[in-house]
Amino acid sequence: MAIEVFCLDRGAFRLQVIQMDILVIGAGPTGLTAATALTSRGLKCRIVERKDSPSELSRAVGIMPATIDALRTLDAADPFLEEAMPLRKIHILRDERTLAYIDNSGNDFRDRVPLGLPQNRTEGILRDILAERGVEVEYGISVTNITTTPDRADVNFSDSSSGSFDWVVAADGIQSATRQQLKIRYPGTDLPNKWSIADVDLKGDFDPEEITLDLYGGEGEFTLILPIERRRARIASSTEDALATLRLPMKIANIRRTAAFKISIRQAETYRKHRVLLAGDAAHCHSPVGGKGMNLGMADAIVAATAIATESVDSYSTSRYEAAESVVRKTELARKLISSSNPLAKSALWLSAHCIASVPPVHRAFMRQWTAV
Repeated sequence: MAIEVFCLDRGAFRLQVIQMDILVIGAGPTGLTAATALTSRGLKCRIVERKDSPSELSRAVGIMPATIDALRTLDAADPFLEEAMPLRKIHILRDERTLAYIDNSGNDFRDRVPLGLPQNRTEGILRDILAERGVEVEYGISVTNITTTPDRADVNFSDSSSGSFDWVVAADGIQSATRQQLKIRYPGTDLPNKWSIADVDLKGDFDPEEITLDLYGGEGEFTLILPIERRRARIASSTEDALATLRLPMKIANIRRTAAFKISIRQAETYRKHRVLLAGDAAHCHSPVGGKGMNLGMADAIVAATAIATESVDSYSTSRYEAAESVVRKTELARKLISSSNPLAKSALWLSAHCIASVPPVHRAFMRQWTAV
């Protein structure tokens, strides 16, 4: 329920109460952010998740300053700032030899850097905020059928119940059943090679504020090390086995998870069909280079909730499509640059890294671009 206050003549006020039934599908970071944004606007919603319980996987691990800024408007930023690791340093190497070292600890970007945090903790923080606002995730419930008209969206659930909603925010992932049922095309490409990740606990010397990128080999291979807790890191690689190809010395105390995956680069043709809005991976997917994927989805969620609350949904699809298109374009440029085996590309990367580290205007421009969503 939303309550809007209007000022009339002679200082009189009138309250207008708007009752809306809103459904959020999916309880990952995008869906949880959508529900948080809706509650911050005074709108209640249901949020359902097909999985039986919260995920314990770290998956996406970086939160950008622009996302924190947006969460601050929802009164939801402080728990992230208290728990996440500020990633103030960037170390870029070629075959274990330093190309560039960037340290933001003592400059204007000290508090405008990405934050390292496992995705399950991002989700846990948002769930706690929602619980305080009277909204609980309904686990083990999936959408079996959804239809929509210009006025309503009708939904059937896996527990044999059904409902009719004013708005639905579909944040049900890259294989979105909602998108498929509404016959919204999801064109794009799938890259042929597999990449991999490993989440590990560490011992010995380890800087929890430093992102390390090691480029090696003749085929554009690389390893990325990103802290997500004081003694825990995400290792990502452009090869099929992140740990087997790790060259930098690291003392690994425990391996929590390893996985290999293929990269898809896709966008839904439209982010809206009547009363259903797509957000997050249901609307777009791309390379993890740059750490923008989860942040882009959370931005979708906040824009969708704001559009619903302010009755300005008509521009949602176009604006978010353009935002994702820009992120995908920049992400693909970065992916191709760091994973290219072309000598000219390698030289361009070296020159770029050197300028970012040593030329203040280039450094500032890089940080502004990288940490935005």
